Amino acid sequence: MAATAATAVASSFSSLPCIRSKLTWSNCDHLLKISCTRTPSLTLTSSSLSLSIARGNEVTWRRKRLAAAVAQEEAEAAVTVEEEEAEVEAEAAVEEEVVVEEKGEDSSESEGVNTKLYFGNLPYLCDSAQLAGIVQDYGSPELVEVLYDRDTGKSRGFAFVTMSTLEDCEKVIENLDGREYGGRTLRVNFSDKPKPKEPLYPETAHKLFVGNLAWSVTSDSLIQAFQQFGTVVGARVLYDGETGRSRGYGFVSFETREEMENALNNLNGVELDGRALRVSLAQGKKQ
Repeated sequence: MAATAATAVASSFSSLPCIRSKLTWSNCDHLLKISCTRTPSLTLTSSSLSLSIARGNEVTWRRKRLAAAVAQEEAEAAVTVEEEEAEVEAEAAVEEEVVVEEKGEDSSESEGVNTKLYFGNLPYLCDSAQLAGIVQDYGSPELVEVLYDRDTGKSRGFAFVTMSTLEDCEKVIENLDGREYGGRTLRVNFSDKPKPKEPLYPETAHKLFVGNLAWSVTSDSLIQAFQQFGTVVGARVLYDGETGRSRGYGFVSFETREEMENALNNLNGVELDGRALRVSLAQGKKQ
């Protein structure tokens, strides 16, 4: 009996290798293939996720940096405008004194037709020769005198030009008064007939800041670009007072809030002379 049982057990064990062999060559090989194909897939997914996070962080950093640069540019523009306004007021006070002196001198001379013109808000780099060059396109100047500070030798920003005839005076005023030259808007009138004080750059509460301007963009360029979205009350590009070069930003004022918002929504990011405009609400204005 014991021998018979041992023989049966041995017989059952002898049949197992065949069963194991089938599992090893068929099923096990298939399981190994599945394992090999999935492992690289998991690795690639992890790398893609890391790369996506890195790119997202870089985009966020760039946006924050751009926002900071824009805020700094707008702050600098606001300071520049305040400095220019104070400068213009100081110049106006000096101009009034000089005009009074000139009128006194003219009255002591023989009375006749006055052909002396006053030029105000001149660029500081504009000298008598340059001023004569732009005046002679509209008449014959007899005397051109840019006034300078005795202590610093710096231009005061205004001049007197004596023309040959009254007709020449009228042509010069017609063509040069209000014209932009060297980044500044000229004021031209008869020396004995000062014009009422008016803002050089009309503005409203509906004012936009325009940054990232190409160096070739002028105030007229801004008007042409923005007037398709409403009535532009005033537009100006800011320039460096010493070099006469554009600072790369400016302001545009509209008649209504709706027009301002329309321009803001349609022109922000649009290219003008090869550069994408950065348009936003001007600082310090409650909209």
